[in-house]
Amino acid sequence: MFKGFVLVVATVLLISQLSGCAGMADSVSKMSGLGVVNEETSTFDKATVIDVSPTWLYDPEGSFGNQVKLGARWSSKAPDYVALVMSYNADTSGYGATYMSISGIDINVDGEITSYSTRHSTKLDSGGYNTVTRTIYTESRNTVVIPYAMLEEMVFANDCRLRIHTSEGYEDARFSIERIPGGQGTAILSIQEFMARIEPIRIKK
Repeated sequence: MFKGFVLVVATVLLISQLSGCAGMADSVSKMSGLGVVNEETSTFDKATVIDVSPTWLYDPEGSFGNQVKLGARWSSKAPDYVALVMSYNADTSGYGATYMSISGIDINVDGEITSYSTRHSTKLDSGGYNTVTRTIYTESRNTVVIPYAMLEEMVFANDCRLRIHTSEGYEDARFSIERIPGGQGTAILSIQEFMARIEPIRIKK
């Protein structure tokens, strides 16, 4: 009986420790501006606009980790649609491409694949020269518009996989996997938070 009690206590402590690590990783990500949900009222048309900043995707079969992050943007003026925001960050001192064109995304929900193309050219941006790191940080960003119902399918699927098309080829990700080994949360968690903020507004409509 004592051994059983010790085992239960050890299990609880392990779960608490893992939860603490995950919580710490999520906090660090949000402090870095990753997966942050924001709500504002448009000064142009008074629409409620909710967005979540791009954050990590993960492919367990990938060799070097995913380079493209995923976020989203929604407006109460078009409540049945949502923009998926794909972002690639780099710097001028890195080994990869400084910029990357993003042209579309394939969404595989439990074996059923739907493809979406971007409507505009990839937005290329850069910060000023950082005198501490002696480099210039860059971002490549583009969006696709999908039905809100598709986003719901992605989040609630048993298995959702993404293929993001870029000027470097394509990059696959397992959207359904919530955490990278080590505890870092992926885009599905922040998008769930994003949707929880949207739902009360959609219900009122």
